[in-house]
Amino acid sequence: MMNKCLSIVIIIFSLLCFSKQVDAQSLSALEKNYTESKKNLDNANHVLDSLKAVLNKKADALEIEKSKTNPDGDTIVDMMSAFVVISNNYEDQQKRVNQFGKKLDAIVTDLSKKYSSIIDSLHTLQSPDTFNGDKDILDSEILFYMEKKISISPKIPLLSFDPVKLLKLDPGKTKDSLEAIVYKEYLQNAYKEINNHLENVEHRYSEVNGILLLQKKTEKFLKETEFGNDIPTKNSSTENKTTSARYDGDDNGIGVVHDAAALPQQYQDYALLLNQINIDLTSGNKLDWQVVPVDKDTPVDLFQYKKMLEDLKKKLLEYKFVLSNKIGNNK
Repeated sequence: MMNKCLSIVIIIFSLLCFSKQVDAQSLSALEKNYTESKKNLDNANHVLDSLKAVLNKKADALEIEKSKTNPDGDTIVDMMSAFVVISNNYEDQQKRVNQFGKKLDAIVTDLSKKYSSIIDSLHTLQSPDTFNGDKDILDSEILFYMEKKISISPKIPLLSFDPVKLLKLDPGKTKDSLEAIVYKEYLQNAYKEINNHLENVEHRYSEVNGILLLQKKTEKFLKETEFGNDIPTKNSSTENKTTSARYDGDDNGIGVVHDAAALPQQYQDYALLLNQINIDLTSGNKLDWQVVPVDKDTPVDLFQYKKMLEDLKKKLLEYKFVLSNKIGNNK
């Protein structure tokens, strides 16, 4: 009986080890696919930009020839033929970019779910009833995967509508019932879009704030040990470096995520969204606010990122409130 129980334990242990090994391989494969797909998309976009530049140059030359007092018909025909060829190449390349983009989006979704699953599992281990190990080291593990997750987040789109023009709509002054229905549907779609952006910003704010809190705890832990930064953690590992993000930051080692190529673009996207919706809701006029360009090779200041997300959340909530009133007045 004892041997049978021991055999069962060994089988279960082997299955658990195999499961962890498969999961690690799956994560590594996803990270590799992400890196390759990101590179393919970047290269495809570079070719697309080059074709666009050539296309614009051809179009300008064609307009100059057409505007001449005595334009050469044969020359114009030749130029138009060349323009059509480049235009077709541009359209084909745009299709490639779209395909690479869809593939990358799918990988990002899977990879983000994988990181979230690991983070949730590590948080579960933190339960005082189940974990007797060093929670500071566990925090370092959670931080490692949180930084990985935020470093691959997808591009944030701008609003599909003009927020200034929409504010000027007065549902109470519609000419007939059909126009009133159109106004209401337009306002409801805008409200839904604002709400989606708000949920996204709140989620990102929570991630950034969580990273900052863990960076502080981890930095404190490192300072309180004799080994300091010499403690080997996943952050200093050379394995799976394709999408890894490590903190190294300011004098306190807090507030920066390195090796996260997507972060500067994320910051820029949110800044552009803030600029788009930065409106004086009383007058309906745009407020003066400039987007500060972020160098893609320069780590993003997470404190500044957090502050911008706070400002953006405030503006989205204000705009949501105004839209809610407009929809209510249009019932």
